[in-house]
Amino acid sequence: MWAPLRRSLARAVPRRGARSVATEAQAAFVIPEEPVAIEHADAEAARASAQRQRDAAALLDREGAADATDRLVRKMRRTMLDDLAGMASTQTRASTFRPYKQRTHALEPHQLTLSHLLAATAQLGHARTHVQRSYEPFLYGTRHSMAVIDVERATLPALRRAVQVVRGVAENDGIILIVGTRADVQPAVRAAAARLGANGFHVSTDRWVPGVLTNAPKLLAPAIQHSAARHTDQLDGDAAPNTAKLAAQLYQPDLVIVLNPVENINALREATQCNIPTMAIVDTDVDPRAVTYAIPANDDSPRVAELILGVLSKAGQDGLRRLHAARDAHEKRERSRKRRAQRT
Repeated sequence: MWAPLRRSLARAVPRRGARSVATEAQAAFVIPEEPVAIEHADAEAARASAQRQRDAAALLDREGAADATDRLVRKMRRTMLDDLAGMASTQTRASTFRPYKQRTHALEPHQLTLSHLLAATAQLGHARTHVQRSYEPFLYGTRHSMAVIDVERATLPALRRAVQVVRGVAENDGIILIVGTRADVQPAVRAAAARLGANGFHVSTDRWVPGVLTNAPKLLAPAIQHSAARHTDQLDGDAAPNTAKLAAQLYQPDLVIVLNPVENINALREATQCNIPTMAIVDTDVDPRAVTYAIPANDDSPRVAELILGVLSKAGQDGLRRLHAARDAHEKRERSRKRRAQRT
């Protein structure tokens, strides 16, 4: 009687150490080693579903959401400008001000318009009580006790004249020194100097060191000594470096461009003392007579500095292209003249 019951219990309860057999409920929760490919009825619907999932994941990410919003705003802006251009409007994608591209994609001088200067806040000046008396001809008026610069009659003509000056200096193989000591304009200064190549130099430290132009042999003595030592090592190790000759060969710039003349007034004074023409962005609290080529504009705005410096550097590039074209034409004429002389 008890034997069949013991046999049934032995079959139901596994022995100690024996492998347990998974039940149907346990097998339902087993994770497969390889993903199961589920056939989708429509491939386009599957891709759309995956795109929605990626968009949802991007929105959950803070940076992804910011990038998505930025792309959406730019798309809406492009659509709006295309619609305005279709209605014969002057505000097109080529003429509107885009501050995020001014540093890497500077405007050509012929592309500069009044809307670019206004969008960069070039018209904003200081308080009316801080306006210099000699600055009165460059003012448009006063609003809320703040001076407003006449961009149309003062800034734009002065900038066009400055473009011609920079182009002429570069075309004559002149050296252009750019001085900008504020942290927010230093990337624009370096980019402009890079566009000018070997004819462009920049000062982007926190301050202008007095004596760079007027007392260069003594101030730059360590650099001269180091350069002389390297030069003598290449030629003759026993000869003493002639620092006096090297100091006499120091090159001075042919034009000095200053972005913040209030902090770099010593640079303007030294350039004037050395008979070097100067060019600066002059705000309402600066005397424009202290600069050879004054550009009336807001010198506190990084956008204004990037815009003006980009236009000037592009003008310098144009001058360098003309210089190289003239040199190539001269070399071609010399080669043809030598060939004619050899034939005769």
